[in-house]
Amino acid sequence: MDIAEDTLWKTGNLGRDWRRWARWLISIAVIGGSGLLAIRFDRPILGSSLTGLAVLLLVIAVALWVYDYNSVVEARMVGEPEPVIWIRTVSGREERFTPDSMVTITLVCTPFASGPDTSNEERAFFNQQYQKAVLRLRTRDGRRLHGRTAPYVSVAEMDQVMAAWLRVCPQAHQYREYRPVGTGTGD
Repeated sequence: MDIAEDTLWKTGNLGRDWRRWARWLISIAVIGGSGLLAIRFDRPILGSSLTGLAVLLLVIAVALWVYDYNSVVEARMVGEPEPVIWIRTVSGREERFTPDSMVTITLVCTPFASGPDTSNEERAFFNQQYQKAVLRLRTRDGRRLHGRTAPYVSVAEMDQVMAAWLRVCPQAHQYREYRPVGTGTGD
């Protein structure tokens, strides 16, 4: 994530991730086709189960696609006659907000998991990097915007992002949430 002076949020991949959706569709087609073949070869319980699983996966894929379609991939401060926050989503939709319309700015950071067998060099690296970070915004009119996940970002970059938001929207409540991932199986 390269952050320019006027950039408030930017993910590495600004467009659709077509390979990801192709994998989903191929998996659904294989499972659904296997279910239909099983029904054809007198295995109705197995075939119905596989076909139902394919339909369930299709519903989940569509929900994820819609969620990703509305994700914010870029937010910048634009200096028109008066300052405006310019936001672009995956779909290419562009919106403009005034800085005082932002009520809450939350940066959700997921640090790397480190267990007892993690070496000191790995711990030093993990202390400087986040596994992923997500930006969440709430506007004065109650609208919620979510950013696309930015993987493998440094702590310094996220400090820079929060400082930029603080400079642009000093009246907004700003939070940094940490969602650690545990190691092992959780037994």
